[in-house]
Amino acid sequence: MEKKIPTIIVRKPQTDSGSKSGAEDTSTMDFIPNKNEIIENARIKLEEILKLIVDFPEEISVTVTQGERTTIFNIDCSKRNFGRMLGSRGKMIGSLRNVTLAMTARHGIRSIIEVPYFSQDMKPLKQSA
Repeated sequence: MEKKIPTIIVRKPQTDSGSKSGAEDTSTMDFIPNKNEIIENARIKLEEILKLIVDFPEEISVTVTQGERTTIFNIDCSKRNFGRMLGSRGKMIGSLRNVTLAMTARHGIRSIIEVPYFSQDMKPLKQSA
C-alpha cells in the first residue's frame, strides 16, 4: 500500500501595486459602523430569528437597554411563545445568547439577553432593576 504525502501550498502575501511607503490604501477600507448601529443591527437580527421560531410572531419584541459596560437585550413575549423561545432544556435561548454575543463581541461590546419571568400560574411578573 502506497502512502500519500499531503501537499503544502505556501502563498506569498500580496503587495501593493507600486506603493512602497507602507501606507494603507483607504479606497479598499470598509465602512466601520458605530456602537449604536451595531447594537441596533443585533437587535433586529435577534428579533427576526425569534419571529421565525415562535408560533405567534406578532407577540415578540426586543428592546435594548445600554449600561455603562453592558448592553441588555430584553425579550418581551407572551406565555404562548415562551416554551418555543426557551427550547428544550434551554438550548434555543442558549444558542440565541451565543449568536448575539458573537455579533457584538466582535466589536468589543458585551451583551446579554434577558427573558421574561412567568410564575407558576403563568402571570408575568415585573422585575425591579
